[in-house]
Amino acid sequence: MDNSDPGPVFLFIFFIMRCVIPILFLLGISYILRRLGFISKSPPPPPESEENDSQNNPNNSTGGFIHGST
Repeated sequence: MDNSDPGPVFLFIFFIMRCVIPILFLLGISYILRRLGFISKSPPPPPESEENDSQNNPNNSTGGFIHGST
């Protein structure tokens, strides 16, 4: 049969239809939901102090792993 490869223009159009349009669609839905108030900004992380960090994070740069004392 007559097999012909699609040209680069068709490949570019297929790429746009397959990848870019769904991404733009999802970003548009996200923007609309944010404008309507269904999605809010996340709160800032709580402030971390030096002693709080060493108690909650055993693998920090100052002490390594916490080993149980006997």
